[in-house]
Amino acid sequence: MNLNIIKHVGITVAIVSIVFSLVLITSMLRSESKGPSSMDLDHEGQKIGGIYLRYQNQVYASVPSNGDYLIREADANSFRLLDDSYRNRQFGVDKNHAYCGNLIVKDFNPSTAKAIGNDYFSDGKQTCYCASMSVTNKALSIFSELSQRVQYGFGIGDKPQTYIYPLSKLETGTAPYRAILKTEVATNGTLSYYEGKILPQANPEHLRQIPKRYNDGDIRESERYLADGEHVYYENTILPLKDHSDLYAIVIDAQNQENYLIDPKQGMVYVNEIAFEKQYSPYRVLSLNGGHIYHALFLSKDGVFYFDTKKKKVVRIDDNPFNNGKFTEIAPLIFSDGQQILYTQTDEVWGNNKNPGLKSRSTKIYRLDESGTGTWEKIGMVNGTSGSVWKKGGIYYYFDQLGDTQLIGQTIYRITDQATVNQLLSPEIRTDDIRKLVRTDHMAKVKSTELLSAKTSYSSAYGWFIWIPIFLVAGIQLLLWALRKLGVNPKPFSIKNQRLKVNSLWPRSYALSDIDTVVFSIESAIRQAGYSGRFQIQTKDGKRSRKYMFATQVRLSADTKQELELYITDLQNILKQYRINSTIHNGL
Repeated sequence: MNLNIIKHVGITVAIVSIVFSLVLITSMLRSESKGPSSMDLDHEGQKIGGIYLRYQNQVYASVPSNGDYLIREADANSFRLLDDSYRNRQFGVDKNHAYCGNLIVKDFNPSTAKAIGNDYFSDGKQTCYCASMSVTNKALSIFSELSQRVQYGFGIGDKPQTYIYPLSKLETGTAPYRAILKTEVATNGTLSYYEGKILPQANPEHLRQIPKRYNDGDIRESERYLADGEHVYYENTILPLKDHSDLYAIVIDAQNQENYLIDPKQGMVYVNEIAFEKQYSPYRVLSLNGGHIYHALFLSKDGVFYFDTKKKKVVRIDDNPFNNGKFTEIAPLIFSDGQQILYTQTDEVWGNNKNPGLKSRSTKIYRLDESGTGTWEKIGMVNGTSGSVWKKGGIYYYFDQLGDTQLIGQTIYRITDQATVNQLLSPEIRTDDIRKLVRTDHMAKVKSTELLSAKTSYSSAYGWFIWIPIFLVAGIQLLLWALRKLGVNPKPFSIKNQRLKVNSLWPRSYALSDIDTVVFSIESAIRQAGYSGRFQIQTKDGKRSRKYMFATQVRLSADTKQELELYITDLQNILKQYRINSTIHNGL
C-alpha cells in the first residue's frame, strides 16, 4: 500500500476520533445544563406528592440516581397521586393516563385506578406492578445510553432512561388481584406474582415468608425466600427442596451481601438460588456477626466455604481449622476452645497510579499467637456494643465489635497500659476515642498466624476507561496544534450587524447601542501555572454579564501575563473601531 495512502488514512482516523470525542464532550456538557436545575424545581416547583411536582405548568418525576424527568404527556392540571403513602408515591394519574414513575402505563384506566398494596395497582380490569424503588435500566446498553446522551445534549432526543421504576402487567383473570404477605406478592387466587413476575406452581392459600434470623436473636420475615407448604422459592425461582417448618434465612450483621437460606434437616445452605454442594454437607455458618468479614463463611467437616460474588459460585477454601477443638464464639468473630483463639479479619488490596482501583477483598482466619499464661477472663464491655476488654494472665486485650466500616482495622488489639484499660471501660468512651487509641499505639497489633483466606478478586476488565481521558487529551492537543498551524484562532467575541456576539458554548449577543463598557481582566489560571483572560459586558442600564473566559490562542496550557496584555490591547483596538469603551481591571 502506498505510504501516502496510509498517511491519509491515519490522519482521517485521527480527525474522526477527535471530532467524535469533541462532540461527545460537548453533548455531555450541554446535557448537564439542559432543563430546570434541581434548585429551580425545589424552590419554584409545586409539590404534587410522592415523586411528582409541577413546574411551569409541566409535570416532572424524580427518578433516584438519575434526576428529574419531564413527563411530556402529563396534564399538569389534573395530575394527582392515588395516595401519598410511601409504597404508592411512584404512581400517578391524570385525566388521560396512569404513570409508573415517568412512564405511561398503557391501556390503564386512570379514572378507576387504585393501589391494592405491595406496589401493585389496578383499574378494575388491568393490574400492574410498579416498584417503589428505582433500579438500573438493564435494557439500556452503554452504547445506547451514550447515543441518547449525545442526542439529548443537542436537543434532538429525550433524556436517557438510565434508571427506571420496574413496571410489568399481570395476566387478567375472572377474580381480582389482592396483595398478600408483607413483601411484593399479589394473587387472584389462581395466579401469584412476586415483584410482578409469576410464582410458578404457587399455592396462594399457603404462601408464607420464611423466617429470617439476626445475630441479636431477632426473627423477622424474609422478603426474598417464600414457601407454600410444598415449594420453596428464592424470589421467582423454585429451589430443589421441599418446604418444612424448620427452614430459616440468615442475616450477616453489617454486611450488604447475598441472601442465605438454611435447611437444618439436610444440613444444606442456599445462597440466593444456588445450592452448596451436597457432598460436603452438613454445613453451619461460622457467625452471624459481620464487623470483620467481607464473606459469610460456612464450615463443614470437609472444609471452609464461601460464595464468590464475582465468579457466582461456592468456593472451598481449605481444611476446617475448627475441627481440632470445641470452639465457641466468646466475642463477635472471636472463637476459643479454652486453649487457643481463632478469629477473622479482613484485608483489601488496591492498585497504584498506573493500575488504580480495588483489586481484591479477603476474609482471613487467624490463630492468636500471643504468649501468656492463665485463662481468658472478660473484664467488661466497651460503650455497650463497641467491643470488650479481656485479660489473660497480666495482659489486657481489646476485642473489637465496631468493624472495618468504623475504621477499626484489627479484630484484636493488645492494650499497652492500665490507663487505656480504664479509658476503654469508662462510660464516656466514644468511637473516635477508640480510633485515637489505635493511632497513638495505646492499642497494639497482636502476634498471629494466618490459617486461611477467602478472597474475591475484582477484574480490571474496565481498565480501558482509564485510557479514554488520555486519548481525549492527546486528540484535543493534536486538533489544537492543527488549528494553530492553519492559523485558526477564534476571538472571544465578534462584531457584526451592530451587535457584539460572545463566542462560547453558550453564545449571547448584545446590541452595540446597549453596551456601556467592556471590562477586561487578567487572573491566575485554575489548577495550572499561568494566567487566563476574562471580559465582562456592562450595559447602559447598569446590568453586568457573567465573566467570559478567553485565551490568546487555542491550546491547553495557560498564557503568560505579557501575552494576555498584548492580546487585550488588540481586542481593545477592535472595540475602539466601533466606538465601544473598554478598560482593564487588575484581577490579580
